[in-house]
Amino acid sequence: MVSSERIKMGLLVLVGLWCLAPEPVVGQPDYGTRLGLQQGSQWRHWPQGGRPMLEVVDPLIRKWYLPQELYAEYRWRQWESTNYAREFYGRYVETDLAGDYFYDLYGNFLTQGWLIFNAGQTSPAESGHVLFKGQKFSEWFSDVVIASEQKGQYHYALTASNDLRTIFTPLVLSKIRFSAIQFDASTDKYNTTLFYSQGALRGRTDTERLRTNATTLMGGRLVAQVGDFTEIGFHLVNAHQSNSLDGKLVSNLVAGSLTEGQNKVISSIEIELRDDSPADGRGGAAFFPAGSDIFITYRDGTRDAGKDIRFEPVVEGGLIREGSISANGDDTIRLIYDFTNPDFVNRAHADRSEIVAVEFQLALANDFQVWISSDQQTDRVGTPVFLLVERAEGNVQDKSNLRLVNVEYGLPTATHLLGGTLKVKDVWGIDLYGEYDLNWNYRKYPNPQEETHKTSAGIRGKRKVPAWMLNLSKEAYPFSFFGELYSIDPLYGTQTFITASDGTMDYANERRRLDLVEDNDDQDRFPDVPRFDTALIAQAGERQTVDLQVFPGWDRNGDFLPDFNQNDSRLKPNSIPDYEEPFLRFGVDRPEFLFGVDMNHNFWADLYENDSAPDYPYRVDHRGFNLFGGLHLTPQLELKLGGMREQLIGSEQKNYSNYGLLKFAGKSPRWGYLRLFEMMQWVEDDIPDPLLQWAPDNTVDGGRLQELEDPLLARDTWINQFFVGYSLKVGALELVNKVHHVYFHQLMEPSQRLRFGLDKSDFFFGLINKASYRYRLGHLTLEPRWKSEYLDQSRNLFDARDQKTLTELFSGLVEMRLMHASSLQMGIEYLLSTDFHGQERDFTTLSGGVQFANESSYLGYVLKTLTGFVIERKDPKGRDPTTAVQSFITVYAGME
Repeated sequence: MVSSERIKMGLLVLVGLWCLAPEPVVGQPDYGTRLGLQQGSQWRHWPQGGRPMLEVVDPLIRKWYLPQELYAEYRWRQWESTNYAREFYGRYVETDLAGDYFYDLYGNFLTQGWLIFNAGQTSPAESGHVLFKGQKFSEWFSDVVIASEQKGQYHYALTASNDLRTIFTPLVLSKIRFSAIQFDASTDKYNTTLFYSQGALRGRTDTERLRTNATTLMGGRLVAQVGDFTEIGFHLVNAHQSNSLDGKLVSNLVAGSLTEGQNKVISSIEIELRDDSPADGRGGAAFFPAGSDIFITYRDGTRDAGKDIRFEPVVEGGLIREGSISANGDDTIRLIYDFTNPDFVNRAHADRSEIVAVEFQLALANDFQVWISSDQQTDRVGTPVFLLVERAEGNVQDKSNLRLVNVEYGLPTATHLLGGTLKVKDVWGIDLYGEYDLNWNYRKYPNPQEETHKTSAGIRGKRKVPAWMLNLSKEAYPFSFFGELYSIDPLYGTQTFITASDGTMDYANERRRLDLVEDNDDQDRFPDVPRFDTALIAQAGERQTVDLQVFPGWDRNGDFLPDFNQNDSRLKPNSIPDYEEPFLRFGVDRPEFLFGVDMNHNFWADLYENDSAPDYPYRVDHRGFNLFGGLHLTPQLELKLGGMREQLIGSEQKNYSNYGLLKFAGKSPRWGYLRLFEMMQWVEDDIPDPLLQWAPDNTVDGGRLQELEDPLLARDTWINQFFVGYSLKVGALELVNKVHHVYFHQLMEPSQRLRFGLDKSDFFFGLINKASYRYRLGHLTLEPRWKSEYLDQSRNLFDARDQKTLTELFSGLVEMRLMHASSLQMGIEYLLSTDFHGQERDFTTLSGGVQFANESSYLGYVLKTLTGFVIERKDPKGRDPTTAVQSFITVYAGME
């Protein structure tokens, strides 16, 4: 042991050495450990906690004013009065004083700066979900920060953004403006992507947003190159409700957990039985009460059968027939199980607050759907919202499919997808793509007293719902082949509900949902359907992130404006489509003249269709195949023959087609450009394909989408589509000609046509001829123009209104250059419209316009100034003429 004398002697030596130590250099700031501690030749930073300050150990009562960083930087002494007469006051501008100190997981000092982005989750804990995307994340980095590195073949990037474009496959994940964190890694043979998102939160959060309840998205995809031609991919995507108070974090990553708003005692459950094919009005849901029952499980493990305790549902609706209750067409059967009913309260083993699982055994037959709800599965005002949990296969109407359907009740907690892809490229001229995915939709029965809740995902006795596709093509000139097989289960889905911060769910509000595969038919940077995760973000030039102007295929020049109204914009609206507007209608033709293949036979070319469904490659509830072979008769002329067999999985509706397609596209400097399409189809199609189309005469600022029902013109029909486009330019002369003909000829008997409200035939025929000649005459440029448009149709794209008109357009333009950057332009136009079916479109129009144009540079911009006026006099047959005058002085600034 060390004696006390030796200890005292050591202390005296230390004190003596301290007294003999040299004084610190005067004027050198004492930074302490702010710059780190030196270990050898390196400086290290880490939190060290507090240390005793022996230099101030004095028995004083007065408060100590300890020098901090202001003293070290500015020599400010808290005990001295301030005087700025000789040394002027200076603000804290030193970089050493800017920002905060940040440390990593192990206490290593990271930086002195600013928090830009932070996302995390702690469980079990109150307010365990944290998300921070500060002002600097938006203003400094435009909502995107990327950390990356590469070495040799190894690359990785970690991206945090509000506007990610993230795609796994169109059947699993396709997000347009994804607020997420994404990690990507790549080598010569492997590509990996992982992502995490608190899915409903976008935009800026000036402070950390702490929540107990959140909707969380996560997933990953691995793609491996096998050999030179084959690529195999595996992916997993999960969207689940997360409650940070739930300690079962790992087990809930797949099935999710009940939010605080969901985890409440259920008092009643309702089941609604519907007809799966209401259009036929027969063979709907058949319910057999005698063979049906309810099974209730309690916390102590005991189980009640409804028939044993005489607990039966209240049955509403339906028609009683031969021991069953039927619901045909729009009729429904509603089964109400009330756990507050005396029949249950007096005979059950325990109170409803002790229930941990409820299972229904329903004896059902024919073409049924099963929808379910409860008093905890409601909309914002408490009205029950029914969700589809089961449906029959096919359209059985003779009760031959009578069976017991088991349905476990629970509130939705997660959507889970797992699948793989196979891609083969150019093996003996063969390309192949195959994908198989499985979908689980998890539900849990709530009970506030339980930590673990009963999980169910049963659909038709299975725990998963499949979707698959296979595409195969072969090129061996002059021959070609393409085949596609596909099946998308009726209950396959990539949608989940969004929880509010307090855990409540509004199951009826479409905006309170999140799509893993979004609807974006026009493939721009805005989703087409409003959802909570596409909330408004204030950005320059943007009013909203949800696309209300959807016109797929109508924006070939990529300016985000429909090609039929190019001079329309939000800042300068124009409500007249270009094919109706003076001087513009010569160059713009109506959308009816666009040719395209219509494989779902709803009178719209598939290329230009818009709907409100997710952008899966094939529609839900569809199964079938399509095969065709091609032969190049010449390099420009190709013949294709094929057949399609498609049907709905949940009913007997089908789309059968045998078709032939002839294509020619030839271009010659001498003979011009000729395009020819001829397609004949023999079709039996009774599958409705409704649309949500943007009318071409709508304006960008005030337009709207129009719902269109499928007229089902091809139930048993021969269809012919014919298009010829020919253009020729010889010197200053330019000729354009178009012919488009669509013809639906009904093959069914007159009585059947009368039943479906169909005419013998429906058609569209359009013919356009245009000619223009542009030449110079001294300082003038002259351009006479002529256009003829003939329309004869039994229905147009938006309604069944017939029309037969001939429009003749004569116009001329004159341009005169003035000095170097100015010009004077004049135009006159005469239009004669003849309506063969009445006077609605029987009129003449005379238009004249004058415009002075100037182009000049100003402050680095190119200014284009337009001044002029337009006068249009329209003289409708049988009505008084009208005159419209427009004058303008407009200045545009560009960066040319």
